[in-house]
Amino acid sequence: MLKEIALDASNDDRHIRSALRDGFFLVRNTVPETLLDEAYAMLSAFFELPAEVKADCRVPGSNGQSGYLPPLVEQGEKGRTPDWKEQFHWGAPLPDAHPLRERYPARYPQPYFPDELVPGIGAALGELHLRTARFQLDVVRRLAGALGAAPGYFEEMLEDGPVVNRATWYPPMEQAPSADHVWMVEHQDFDLITALPRATAGGLEVLIDGEWTPVEAPDGYTVLNVGMVLERLTGGLARAAVHRVVAAPGQSGGRLSIVQFCHPTPWTVLSTLRGCSADGEPDRYPALTAQDLFQRTMYRINRLDSQHSQHTRHTRPSRHTRHSQHAAAARP
Repeated sequence: MLKEIALDASNDDRHIRSALRDGFFLVRNTVPETLLDEAYAMLSAFFELPAEVKADCRVPGSNGQSGYLPPLVEQGEKGRTPDWKEQFHWGAPLPDAHPLRERYPARYPQPYFPDELVPGIGAALGELHLRTARFQLDVVRRLAGALGAAPGYFEEMLEDGPVVNRATWYPPMEQAPSADHVWMVEHQDFDLITALPRATAGGLEVLIDGEWTPVEAPDGYTVLNVGMVLERLTGGLARAAVHRVVAAPGQSGGRLSIVQFCHPTPWTVLSTLRGCSADGEPDRYPALTAQDLFQRTMYRINRLDSQHSQHTRHTRPSRHTRHSQHAAAARP
């Protein structure tokens, strides 16, 4: 049973710290359910498009942080069999002259929305991004207070951070290339926290006391997941829980989910909060930047563009690239 964290002061700090040690917890959602329904309907229509049409919606040079990713690209650190899933990523743009975009261009790709294929999807997903990000800021303010930090401590890390949304379509397992494939192998997220509202079917499991436990967001709630960034910042007090997505024996059909990853700005230095350090305990994590953690993890899961350039080198420019080229040619 996941612990619930209230955004007001009704929970004491010990309760919140205990929930962070679990790695997963519940928070009552402030994102309208109707907006989530609308997003799911449009994303479902997108993933039902022919494979060659979706493949045209890739955004080269984005490390998969914008646009479409086909199946069998991403793999877990512990296994070599790629996940059986398709993905679509989006976020919010930064101005061209913003120093973060100039310094880390691959972390801030221009969002791409296939409105010509699914009319209205850009407006719906953009609004969902803003509402979910606002909700997550409310959550991290409450967490900061419980950890002995100023309320805006995590909020400053996330200001102009590459917060990204991921829609994942898990096709029916009977269509998987082999029995070795699963929807998503066990892993830990490498952000601050992740918001996981209700999905269209079960499948999410978290490792608790050595056993896999199914997790679902009840109506009106969002599941929140501790990421590696928060674990490092708290010296291990908060735990980036191991989780996976698997179809239950005999489960038919696919699964569609939407999550939002709260990544801090790439130049943030991840050093342990003073309020989380215990006298006499050795330091667990060396300081490194959020960008270092991102690059290391993306390399391990085969998501750096330089690693899978073989998949794109001989393909034609994507719909996104062609649109950008035409727009550039039209500018004076």
